[in-house]
Amino acid sequence: MVNSVIAGLTSGGGYALLGLCVVLTYRLVAVVNFALTAVGALGAFVMVSLTDRGVNAPLALLAGVVFAALLSALLGAALVRWFAGHKEGTKAAVTVAIFVALTAVGVRLFGGNTTGAHRFPNPFGAPLFTVGDVVVPQSVPVSLAFAVLITVAVGLLLARTRIGLRLQALSERPGTAEVVGIPAPRLAVGVWAGVGAVTTMVVVLVAPRLGGDFSTLSGLISTALAVAMVGAFRSLPLTLAGGLILGCLEGLSSALDSIQKYQGVVPFLVILVLLWWRSRREVWDTEHGR
Repeated sequence: MVNSVIAGLTSGGGYALLGLCVVLTYRLVAVVNFALTAVGALGAFVMVSLTDRGVNAPLALLAGVVFAALLSALLGAALVRWFAGHKEGTKAAVTVAIFVALTAVGVRLFGGNTTGAHRFPNPFGAPLFTVGDVVVPQSVPVSLAFAVLITVAVGLLLARTRIGLRLQALSERPGTAEVVGIPAPRLAVGVWAGVGAVTTMVVVLVAPRLGGDFSTLSGLISTALAVAMVGAFRSLPLTLAGGLILGCLEGLSSALDSIQKYQGVVPFLVILVLLWWRSRREVWDTEHGR
């Protein structure tokens, strides 16, 4: 069971990063991006397709990251161009449609769950140290360090830099931001591109453990949304913690034979519990605020 929890921490770092990407997209461009992991999965499969053809892994990873960044930037530019004045629900619905389209394209190009599993490079799969009979692979500290680094770096960027203040102004008052000279469209597209690049790297990191098929990797959006909900789509530290907790829960469930086959339901249960809890709290606050 301890082995399973540690394995869950490997995925937990990746889940935290995906949740952070969801939170950043929402905080900075006011869009809940359901297409996030589909874009990342396409970038990851561009990489693995190149490595299958003999391209060295670092160059292939760079190509996949650039592809995903450009695709994500294109989607962001389309939303800025045609949906900037629409409500958040409308923009979220557009990303759902994009998710469906990209998933259909990805499954067509790379195969589904039974026919499309690819062998992803796993440079951090080697054992790092052993605690008792528990082997801790390199991927655990790497994924955790990456998640903490992104959390701290983004927090400092938003709080301490001029571009961070501009990005927050873009999210909270996009019209006012443009009036005072902030290049809102370019900043928004830049956010989309950065999120697409990071998502591809995260998908490549978690792919060896999750099986390496397109449907599974693009379907990580449910996990990313559950993690983002832990942080209420605002808090970076809580989102980081949510990813680690969800990873541990997933690892624990895989160790229990009686619930192992229901492992994929964990993110949806987290979402339902959080929705129930927050609705109860809102009712409580309303009743006692009168």
